[in-house]
Amino acid sequence: MPHSAPCPLTQLARQAKAAIYSLLLINPVLLAQPLLASETLPSTVCEQFPTIAVDTGKRSEDKDWQGTQQLSPTVSILVLAGHADLQTSGTNGQAVADGADPMQPGMTDEAFWNLATAQRIARLGRQRGLNIFFYDPFFYDPVVRHIPDNDAPRTNWSTGKRHVEAGGYALEIHYNAYSPDGTGSGIIPRVHEGQTVIDEYLASEFGAFPLDFRRGNLGAPRRGITILEVGNLEGDLEEKLRDTATRDRALNAIADRIVTAIEKTPIAKAIGACSTPLPTR
Repeated sequence: MPHSAPCPLTQLARQAKAAIYSLLLINPVLLAQPLLASETLPSTVCEQFPTIAVDTGKRSEDKDWQGTQQLSPTVSILVLAGHADLQTSGTNGQAVADGADPMQPGMTDEAFWNLATAQRIARLGRQRGLNIFFYDPFFYDPVVRHIPDNDAPRTNWSTGKRHVEAGGYALEIHYNAYSPDGTGSGIIPRVHEGQTVIDEYLASEFGAFPLDFRRGNLGAPRRGITILEVGNLEGDLEEKLRDTATRDRALNAIADRIVTAIEKTPIAKAIGACSTPLPTR
């Protein structure tokens, strides 16, 4: 029996599916941004972000670089969550070391808090008028986060590198190990493409690591992505993140410090009625 000709609609559906898949491999941000933008926009014109005082602990003061590179006044800022593409990497934090359950089974606590913090930064930043987006390599399937190839097209590093090479700025959020291994909060500056004014203001707020930190071999900075270590995952910082009574306000407080630092730069002035630092409650 001869094969019948395929239905034109079936062919179109297959072609569309192939086009979407190839686009995702080339630049997942193109697909992710419309979805994530709607998720990170506040539900009201001036959504409330109540905060609480959070002690992020010691900070690195080994800065030996100057962030002087100017960026476009409308630069697109891409926020990445460290270890979002390899969920078993990163620190477990002091609480888990002391016997507490992890925040999410199968995932380090650092990866969990990186994701929560990065999303909050983008949400607050967009309310304050910044051209800022959060990228999640597993936004369509967040259950198993495992990409063993660092250079796979969908990873943080590959996506961030493409974003920077296109003229954007990429920031990857991390939490440091607990004492005695943790080295505190601070910016680990990007090596590829040079240090920017955003790096400089973030370093003023959180501290900074030297340009050759870990001999300059960290994957993100070599690809033009700045790393922000929020603080050691221990003490007051970890306690307020883990406590359900203070968690939301603690995330707001951390995001507010980051967004406020970016707003101070000559290239990223916020617009609208919600462009002032948040009150501490």
